[in-house]
Order: sequence, then C-alpha cells, then structure tokens
Amino acid sequence: MITSRILIIIIIQVALGYFISPKTIAAEIDAQLLFKKHCVICHGEDGKGKTDLGEGLEARDFTDKKFQDSITDEKILEQIANGTPEKMFTFRDKLTPEEREALVPVVRAFGGR
Repeated sequence: MITSRILIIIIIQVALGYFISPKTIAAEIDAQLLFKKHCVICHGEDGKGKTDLGEGLEARDFTDKKFQDSITDEKILEQIANGTPEKMFTFRDKLTPEEREALVPVVRAFGGR
C-alpha cells in the first residue's frame, strides 16, 4: 500500500516536471518589469546608459550598433550574471537563470533586433 502511494507520488512529480518546464516559467516572466526594476537605474529607459549612475559607471549603450554586433547572447547572459568589477553589479544571486535569460531579448530590442 505504501509502495503504491510512493509510486503514484513519483509519477505525479515526473508529470508535473514534464509539463511545467523552465521554458513555461520563462514565458511568464515580465522581462520589461525586470529591466525597469534592475537595469533602468544605469542603462535608462531608452537603453543608452545616459543616467547619472550610468554615466558614472560607463554603462553600455544598448542602442549602439557596434556593441550589438560584437556581443553574443551568451556573453550578455554572462555579463548579467557576473557583472563587471567596479562597473556593473552581479545579478547571479538576484535573478534566476530564467529571469536573466528573459533580459537578453530586452537588451537586443534596443538594437532593433
């Protein structure tokens, strides 16, 4: 009896894990809200980095074609996670991997992608 209950619980957990994947969760993330909450203070609403703090820290201009052409999505993810010493905060402990991944299209959108 106990064995069959455990088996049922395992089957339910596996089924839930299959249907509720990180992609499903990522689709529900409001990346624009994340950008406003964590990135606007330095990069600005327009992504140009022309805020007081952004200029002081030399924040990237996301609208710059040279920047957009020279960086990969993987490098953007790495930058969000690890930051840059004395320039950009690390977000590894502040954002989930799915949230960090959701920000990449926001950064790309400033470059018209």
